[in-house]
Amino acid sequence: MTTSIEDRWLRLEPIRIGWLGMEWQRFKREIQMAFDEGIERGLLDRRYEFLFEDNAGLPQGTAKGGIDAFNRLVDAGCLAVVGANYTDSAMALAEHANARKVPLISMCGTDAFHGEYCFRLGNGDVGGDPALMVNWLKREGHRRVAVVMPWSPISPEYVRFFHQECRRLGISVAAVESITNKTTTDELAEKFALLRDAKADALAWLGYGGLVVNGTVRAALEKIDWDPPRIMTTAFMQYIWGFEQLEGWVGIDQWCPENPRMHRFHERFVARYGEDPWMWPNAIPGLAYDMAATTVEALHRATVLTGQGVKEGIERIRFMPAVTGGPNTHIAGGPFDHQLFKGDWLHFGRVRDGKLEFAGLFEPTDDY
Repeated sequence: MTTSIEDRWLRLEPIRIGWLGMEWQRFKREIQMAFDEGIERGLLDRRYEFLFEDNAGLPQGTAKGGIDAFNRLVDAGCLAVVGANYTDSAMALAEHANARKVPLISMCGTDAFHGEYCFRLGNGDVGGDPALMVNWLKREGHRRVAVVMPWSPISPEYVRFFHQECRRLGISVAAVESITNKTTTDELAEKFALLRDAKADALAWLGYGGLVVNGTVRAALEKIDWDPPRIMTTAFMQYIWGFEQLEGWVGIDQWCPENPRMHRFHERFVARYGEDPWMWPNAIPGLAYDMAATTVEALHRATVLTGQGVKEGIERIRFMPAVTGGPNTHIAGGPFDHQLFKGDWLHFGRVRDGKLEFAGLFEPTDDY
């Protein structure tokens, strides 16, 4: 009896990919679309199976919780794990990805996440965010900036890069106020009042966005009736939890209407699922798709279907066009190059009248 191609396809064990973090449940359609398109385009010669672990560990949980979840995915046969997207969780998992020899692809932004099996498709960059923020300050004519610094494990990294760029472009730091994720509206209002009194031209938010999401930042600014020109790190993309909390802010973003691939992604998504991605337009659905599509391309290029083979597949990607970022954004790796986004993958956005607006690509100043 002959066996049909379909029967042989179904007899092959599926490729297993792990997804680490609670956010993937919300973007399941985007990642499935990338893999389904990979099959339709002939890039994958096996079925795929997704395994999900919601607990990525820090900062909401514990490092042990994230490590245990990662190990469960690897023990279940996953050839790659995508997630650990908060910088804290990625930092805790780096040594375990390297030890287990299974690629971990994260959207974290820190240089502290590195190693032979650690790859970044960043939802921001701890060095790049400050460089763009200071560039914006200079181009907008702001010469004295007041800084709010929410504490986190990457605060020193943010501060180092921000001061470096301010020194390079001639921007003075008028005042800095540190806060925590437990800072109340009244306490933050007092901090904002001190920064306002420093007579700065603009306000910079240099860190995570938890107090943005829960409304504390907007309430504190309104409490002291302060509406300065202001710019934020990629914490700005916490707009996925509500644009109204970011009214008036410029921030580092990754949704660009000048990128034709973003529009084509949206069209294909609507054709496949009959509705827009969640809270469209915003950057995160496209980023989720890019992370999955990169995994597909890595599997296609893998020397063998093992963790090491997939790692080598990622390192062989060159000039893969991206949905994320500006029109020149592309994805590429190398044996010693695991920061995969290239080109204008970070740019500027603004929330005005409760809506997300594109606020321009990076433009160099005359300091270079």
